[in-house]
Amino acid sequence: MLLAGDQRLLREINARAVLDVLDAHDTLGRPEIVAATGLSKTTVAHTLRTFVEQGVVEEAGLDHERRGPAATLYRVDPEHGYALAVDIGHVRVRVALIDLVGRIRARAEQPLSAKDPAARASVVENLAAHCVAAVGHDVGTASVAIRCAVVGLPAIVDLDHAMVRRVPGLEKGGPTLHAALEEGLGCPVLLENDVNLAAIAEQRSGAGKDLSSFVLLRLGIGVGAGIVIDGKLYRGASGGAGEVAFLPQPGRALGAESIGAASLATAARDAGLPADLAPHEVLDLAAGGDERAVAVVDELSGRLAVLIASISLLLEPQKIFLAGVASEDAVLRRVQAYLADRVGILPIVVEPSRVAADAVLLGAAALARDTLRDQAFSAAVRRAAESGDVPDDAAHPDSDLTSQEPDDARTF
Repeated sequence: MLLAGDQRLLREINARAVLDVLDAHDTLGRPEIVAATGLSKTTVAHTLRTFVEQGVVEEAGLDHERRGPAATLYRVDPEHGYALAVDIGHVRVRVALIDLVGRIRARAEQPLSAKDPAARASVVENLAAHCVAAVGHDVGTASVAIRCAVVGLPAIVDLDHAMVRRVPGLEKGGPTLHAALEEGLGCPVLLENDVNLAAIAEQRSGAGKDLSSFVLLRLGIGVGAGIVIDGKLYRGASGGAGEVAFLPQPGRALGAESIGAASLATAARDAGLPADLAPHEVLDLAAGGDERAVAVVDELSGRLAVLIASISLLLEPQKIFLAGVASEDAVLRRVQAYLADRVGILPIVVEPSRVAADAVLLGAAALARDTLRDQAFSAAVRRAAESGDVPDDAAHPDSDLTSQEPDDARTF
């Protein structure tokens, strides 16, 4: 079957190829872009000129290391757009402002005193204003527009990234938070489950970079799973995949929370400890030799091991990463020992997460950068194609790259 399209479509393909190549490198000269895209020198030159005029690409000096005339270097202009990454936790809100190349340019955080949608949106708006002012001061401008935001929260979020289905310990859900955030920030907002974002961070910058499948289990006030299958985050039919706290456990009623704040409080109370202890406080007591706390940690680790075995039987991921309290050495060692002793026949690899404690914010930053990039590049490509400034040659690796030698060509 022969594929065909109008000239505008061809110009869009060519322009997008140039941007994608530039985006994958810090700086490039025209000869490298020509070689990487297979486009003609004329097309690359015209496309770069158009993007520089738009401001999405900028000249980044000259390459004096090559032999012959120095070539002009180009790069994606990081100041062309900004996005916001947000982590709304149970007790704290963290915000980071990132630029078009994904660098975090400013950060801010503060405790969360009120948990209703309006209050949380107000905190995010104030922190965003602080970050914008800091970046504006650095770059010497009073105008730093946020073009999109990705917000992580401990909730089930529908596939539309707007409707909150369930927020344990907070409001019952709905579109109220999303609407309040968009009104306060004045830009499109994507909501996402916090553990899903932590899994994205693990995939981009942690131990999951070279894996096609893994599961991240994060234990804090609650427990959740971020599932990556065939290199993609799996969110389920309506965003609820990974709510593993309610999977059946031996001796637990069906539908009851097996791992989380409620079950931990029950285990602590049964052991004679205060029921309001946080997970890390129980670990500290166990480390100090408190036998009651040791019993609670043993119970918690056993349930976590059963959960891991159940996930492995269903999905058989290459690895399972533990984050939060679950990654603490006292829990990790118990889990690994339980699995080796009880279900050694299963090929289960359990390791601690390699992403920092702010994994949710880093995952939000990665997704926000992807969204910002798509917005900026799509708009730039569309304008370039509509202008007609980009020649209509085809992007093909067999294009003649030697017929006319440009001024900045590499010579040997």
